[in-house]
Amino acid sequence: MEIARISSKGQIVIPLRIRNEMGINQGSVMAIEKINDVMVIKKMNTDLLEQFKKSLEDLKMGKIKRVA
Repeated sequence: MEIARISSKGQIVIPLRIRNEMGINQGSVMAIEKINDVMVIKKMNTDLLEQFKKSLEDLKMGKIKRVA
């Protein structure tokens, strides 16, 4: 387990070892979830996010009639 402090701006530094192991770099997109008294931080696949955004735009423009 690693220990980190929160800055006055609410920022936390993810330890270098963990960033390297997970391929987290500047600009990486992270999801944060609170489950009871636990905070889960997950690296997001930005390719999936871009696909989802494109699908939403297609839906708004009427290119897709229904989402399964």
